[in-house]
Amino acid sequence: MCGVAGIYNFNESLINLEDLKVFTDSMSHRGPDGAGYELLNEGSLGMGHRRLSILDLSDAGKQPFHYLNRYTIVYNGEIFNFNEIKIELMAKGYQFQSETDTEVLIAAYDCYGLDCLNFFNGMWAFALWDDKEKKLLLSRDRFGVKPLYYSKTTESTFAFASETRAFKFLRGYKRKINEINYNYTLANNYALEGLGYTLFEDIYQLLPGHYMFVEKKVALQQKRWYDIREHVKPTKENPESLVTNFYNLFRDACKLRLISDVPVATALSGGLDSSSIYSTVFDILNTEKNERISKESQLAVSAIFPGLENDERQYVEKAVAFTKGEVRWVTTDINQLTTDIEKDTELFDAISNAPITAIAAIYKGMKREGITVSLDGHGVDEMLYGYLYMVYDLWLGALLKQDQPSAINYAFILSHLYYPAYQEEKQKELMTQTLQSINGKSKIKSLVKNILGYKKETISRYVPVDLPALSDKPYNFLYLPEPERMLYYEFFQNSLPALLRNFDRAGMMNSIEIRMPFLDYRLVEFVFSLTLENKIGQGFTKKILREAMQGKMNEEVRQRTFKVGIASPFQFWAENHLQHWLKDRISKVPQELMENYSSYFKEYNEKNSLKNLEKIWYQINRDLIS
Repeated sequence: MCGVAGIYNFNESLINLEDLKVFTDSMSHRGPDGAGYELLNEGSLGMGHRRLSILDLSDAGKQPFHYLNRYTIVYNGEIFNFNEIKIELMAKGYQFQSETDTEVLIAAYDCYGLDCLNFFNGMWAFALWDDKEKKLLLSRDRFGVKPLYYSKTTESTFAFASETRAFKFLRGYKRKINEINYNYTLANNYALEGLGYTLFEDIYQLLPGHYMFVEKKVALQQKRWYDIREHVKPTKENPESLVTNFYNLFRDACKLRLISDVPVATALSGGLDSSSIYSTVFDILNTEKNERISKESQLAVSAIFPGLENDERQYVEKAVAFTKGEVRWVTTDINQLTTDIEKDTELFDAISNAPITAIAAIYKGMKREGITVSLDGHGVDEMLYGYLYMVYDLWLGALLKQDQPSAINYAFILSHLYYPAYQEEKQKELMTQTLQSINGKSKIKSLVKNILGYKKETISRYVPVDLPALSDKPYNFLYLPEPERMLYYEFFQNSLPALLRNFDRAGMMNSIEIRMPFLDYRLVEFVFSLTLENKIGQGFTKKILREAMQGKMNEEVRQRTFKVGIASPFQFWAENHLQHWLKDRISKVPQELMENYSSYFKEYNEKNSLKNLEKIWYQINRDLIS
């Protein structure tokens, strides 16, 4: 896990080594354990690397990494099944001088070419120079866990890096915000990431499941090497077999992601997803032996917010009690809050609806405990209808079809996604609306009007913004029925891509690698092959996960339905701790931005109203990253 950077001059002019160092070292937080910089191709190509040592801590793992006097690579990520691939390559005559997955990756490319990507189970973003072919290859993992951004800064210069922020430090490039993309982001914070666009002019990202060759006089073209549509196969297995197979895949995904030469912990929220990982780690550590899996990996780190609705301490304690493991609590340092918000936002280098500080604090707490690798539970909600708005749309869809059994089922599930204090009231409200809308004699006119507007609403909700495709084979899920389309859209084009960006930045600004067992491609392909009934029903979202974990984790957490999520309690902070800071930051927002949102700022300045706090924060956020 690292930071990578590179500059390629097509006109063969020499790269200044110091420029490469400045560009690379702007990401020193991604790799505090070492740095490497190298000029190749007679000085027209520069490759830089910041190292976070995780596998093979010796100098044998330093990058840029050379192989066979032909290849040079800078690489960010992990190939979790590298040992199995290594054994196969050794049988073919390949020799290895290190215990790194980096060397296995580059040998696999030499052996299999681009087909090697299909062998890898992991998360990666790499740049590989082939000195014989004079080609630079960029590649990214199937689902985009690891980031890779690029820009053709001039007609003759191409640059890439692990973060958009690095381009602020690239000599000769003047970074500026793209106003069209900024407005898309204000409407939907998730809009750009899944399409390969960023907030900034001429900075793009290599899309998940894509590669790109960079050559002189050849137009840049992202090419898809992984397509989920080719791997979804309807299953005829019985329900019991499906649950068993799901658990076996999930358990093996956790086991692979425990392999490390540095300490590992779980970011435990107290919800179903992270608690499932934490409990499965406990089982693995107590039943299996592997010299590269530390017995100290049972530690949990959890953020708590005493006295606030989003505090989940009681559920974390239940999850930990089941395993008799250890937990470290992370709380917000109010005395450092304004400093942390400004620093974290500047490093985050994107627009969000609240500061990323509460998320970043988890990984800061891990670092204090000597942890380098975190296991996180991301990806489940997007695959298994984990978000309230998804269930709401399923409910509305059932009403539109006049499907009473499904509507009642979804209404019950939906009501239990709210906080427990509100569930009974919500259930009565939703059940009443369900029966009234389907019983033709007692329809409520306004409700019917809302339901009939559903189709227009969801079509716009689950359709990406209209930007030119960067892929040679862009995803288009519009042909799918709405229940399926929302999963594909959220996983591949909307929620998950932005969430992965957020957590990569939050983890790496604190030098923490985040591994995500639920994003093991075998498990993802399995889940997307399931029917709707396996994913949601009988009172629950994430149905197959709950069934798979029965008897393997705390039962109350397993059956817990309401979702909190990890987020900063920004409204509370603004009302209690950030009043002076907000006034100060607002005074620094450029006048042209104030004019675009004058009504929000006027209401705040005249009445101290925080009603439009999110809109005000967007402008402060922009000012902090500009």
